Amino acid sequence: MKNIRFKFIGVLLLMALVFGSCKKWIDTGINTNPDAPKDVPMSSLVPAIEANMAYTLIGSNDYSRVTSQWMQYYQGVARQSQGESNYIWHDGDVDNVWNTAYAGIMENLVIVTSKAKAAKDNINLGIADVLMAESLGFVTDIWGDVPYSQAFQGLAQLNTPFDKQQDIYPKILALLDDAIASFSSTTLLYDAGDLIYPDPNPNDGPIAQAAYQAAKWLKAARGMKARYTLHLCKTDPASWANALALINAGALASNDDDMQFAFFTNVGEQNPLFQFMDQRGDIAMHKYFMDMLNLRFDPRIPVYAAAGADTANPYQGADWGSAGENASLPGAGVASPNSPVFFLTYVECLFIKAECEYKANPADPQIKSDIVNGLTASLNKWGVFSAPYIAGYSAYLDTVSVTLYKELMTQKYIALYNQAETFNDWRRTNNLIGLLPNPTTPAVQNVIPRRFPYSLGEKSYNTNTPANVTLWDRVWWDVAK
Repeated sequence: MKNIRFKFIGVLLLMALVFGSCKKWIDTGINTNPDAPKDVPMSSLVPAIEANMAYTLIGSNDYSRVTSQWMQYYQGVARQSQGESNYIWHDGDVDNVWNTAYAGIMENLVIVTSKAKAAKDNINLGIADVLMAESLGFVTDIWGDVPYSQAFQGLAQLNTPFDKQQDIYPKILALLDDAIASFSSTTLLYDAGDLIYPDPNPNDGPIAQAAYQAAKWLKAARGMKARYTLHLCKTDPASWANALALINAGALASNDDDMQFAFFTNVGEQNPLFQFMDQRGDIAMHKYFMDMLNLRFDPRIPVYAAAGADTANPYQGADWGSAGENASLPGAGVASPNSPVFFLTYVECLFIKAECEYKANPADPQIKSDIVNGLTASLNKWGVFSAPYIAGYSAYLDTVSVTLYKELMTQKYIALYNQAETFNDWRRTNNLIGLLPNPTTPAVQNVIPRRFPYSLGEKSYNTNTPANVTLWDRVWWDVAK
């Protein structure tokens, strides 16, 4: 099944980077194009990488949209998406995301790292380490064993060995440790190209600008390390305590700290889900998720979903096998032209904190406070805060009928709508939120997938690619318990 390719301005720059990096094998005076840069500065590389990550990896239609169907935020109602909701997802379907992660993102991050070290630029060095850690985390979480330690060597290594996931994770955490050290340095240069944490005050001097940027990225690095530490909870019981220490050391402290990429309204520069809905539109909101939101009278409903054709019941989801005639579509919060893609949020950090506190002491009253704080931050994020709703929810949390850990993870599931991190939470908590698999006959199996197949291109050209992997095999940290 062929994947859809969408236009995006960052692709043009990345093509220039790829062709500009090719080894010269001919007289350099022949056919020289004076308009093509021989070397791309970090101020251009970094924003191109950030845009590419947001569009083709973290917020991509080949990853986030697919796992959001498996996690029952969306239901595929036609064509390719209907197949994906039936767990039809082949090796050829993941070539785009695999190739972009390696050739378009991580390979260019290696270049930024080299440039930053040569220039003694701790800001760009730290940014490259955080983005590499998240990119590497994404690929290993959906594929398990992946190339890394011997990758990015070009012609010197065409049959790249795969690193075991248990060897990849220490490298992710080490990258984030290095980033924390870089952002804590006293020698900092502001990067005006950074689109995730640009200084909002252009009148600040370079010292103040660099300090602002480093402080934001430092919080993100700590929060990111807490996330990837928590992924290991099935293999290391100390993960909860270690993640909590990172959050308490100074992770994201408000919605203003959110690590996100904002898209634009110009054609070709728009949010990936918006472009998908505009060009294909073969998903609708899932009945499971919409029923959950409606049962809770959740204020985020009109932000998460667009009203459907049934005026008596405008916010409803499509059930398994449905064509979704009256179902709501993804809402303006996630599917507008300029909707942001979230790399890491304050809301996620609050729910990480609450989960870690629960694992330390289920009777700790701070757990309920942090669940309410997480819900409050999410409502504020979407501009739908309601004091009476928060008061009613706080009272509900104090009732004896609440299973606190399940409620915590359910609220996190709702708050991280359309974000691929939910897929990791679902696996590492053994489906605590209680998703039921697709029960219909067209489903390949009536079991929710746990991973992606390896790329067809990688399998065709790299003999080290693991064989006989199915969607239902577990990655290393996803221990069966």
